[in-house]
Amino acid sequence: MATVKTVARDPDSKKRLILAAARRMLVKRGFQDIVLDDIAHEAGVAKGTLFLHFKDKEALFSAVFADIVDGLGLELESLPKTGLAGRELLVATAKVVLNHFDHSRDFMAQAGTGRFPGCGDKSCGKLLEKFRLNHARMGAIIAQASKDGGKSVPDMSFAVGAFFSLCRTLTMRKVIEGHDRPLEREAESVVSFFLGGSGVMV
Repeated sequence: MATVKTVARDPDSKKRLILAAARRMLVKRGFQDIVLDDIAHEAGVAKGTLFLHFKDKEALFSAVFADIVDGLGLELESLPKTGLAGRELLVATAKVVLNHFDHSRDFMAQAGTGRFPGCGDKSCGKLLEKFRLNHARMGAIIAQASKDGGKSVPDMSFAVGAFFSLCRTLTMRKVIEGHDRPLEREAESVVSFFLGGSGVMV
């Protein structure tokens, strides 16, 4: 008797396709005039498939932004487990953040406003909570990199903001200069500027 083989399907694979398609459409259209039919077509799925994963357009847009923020969060969470310390840990962190900004710069301006296109107040609140969590993760990394566990840092929240801001500045410089060099190559410069003014001792 012949055995029928069943192929295991990744339940998240179509969801990932939809998120990637929605992200591409958001970039192409400048966050305007997107209908779910367009996203379904871009993802190569039936419109009904979208509703299996997202109840409406707001849920989908919110998931796109959440996916970007969560991706950075996972990388930040893994850095303290690498065994790196001091300046080496900060350089590795700068590379992660710069790489993230390099691949998400179309979305970075939205984060600064606290408002995200297509997302209502509740969704924006949830997304901002994810940003706060990444802020806390960065604070933990800076503390771990410090000789004294961050006690010498007069204002950890400001130090975290400064680190992220230095990375964003390089993103803007890339746009202004029009170069295509990977931002992560400038990680050493970020850390040098950061250590020069934050009070962190490594």
